[in-house]
Amino acid sequence: MLEFILDLSFWQGLILTTLSIGLIGIAVILVVKKYVAPHLKKQHEKVGRLLFRVTAGLIALLISLSYANERVAQGKIIDSLEEEASLLVNSALILNIIENPQNDVIRGKIIEYIDLTVRDEWKTVNSNPYFSDATKRLKEAYMLTASLAVANADDAMIKSKLLSNLDRIIQLMQVRVYSQTVLIPNLIYILCLGLLFMWVFYTVYPIDLISLGFVTLYNLFIGTLIYFVLALSNPLAGPLKINAHSFEVIQSKGIEKVVN
Repeated sequence: MLEFILDLSFWQGLILTTLSIGLIGIAVILVVKKYVAPHLKKQHEKVGRLLFRVTAGLIALLISLSYANERVAQGKIIDSLEEEASLLVNSALILNIIENPQNDVIRGKIIEYIDLTVRDEWKTVNSNPYFSDATKRLKEAYMLTASLAVANADDAMIKSKLLSNLDRIIQLMQVRVYSQTVLIPNLIYILCLGLLFMWVFYTVYPIDLISLGFVTLYNLFIGTLIYFVLALSNPLAGPLKINAHSFEVIQSKGIEKVVN
């Protein structure tokens, strides 16, 4: 329902989210105030003010916990990318130890995998994860490594290390596949419901331009946090998606020159 927001640019999505929440909040407060205020009594005001403060606090707490949780989940993907990049460099360097005419071919497949992953920007992770060009290069590198001829025990140990590295790289690649699905956290809908309740409870207060401006500023702030929670919950999609930074680093350092 709200997935289209991730297709917008950062500022478009942020402005749309915050303005929508701000304007809807003003509309709800004015409408409820118009029809409920005539029936309010003193005891209603006390209960409403208490519930307003509690609801506003709970909304802030839920958003804080959700933001922290999404940052942790995003950090796991970044860690997996860094480990994968380290294993790729390690594998390319180890190939220098074994003297075999296939080494340059395997190393070339690894370098192509890095280049394709950077250029892809996670597009094929969702549409064609196991048959993309990057995945094909990784499979080819694995098959060529498995077919390497070994002359002694040392070469056999190095070959085993290479295969172990490639196995681990394939496992780490799955983290991106599992994280690609675009979804809207259920907490977003819970927060929207909480905002609705908060606006209703706020109508027990006297409404003037300044007080309405204050609560609108709070709504805009909550809207900003909701947008960030939504964007961070989709780490491989949207304007705040993770970049293949670790891959870009080893690419910019000239991995071709280092390993040759």
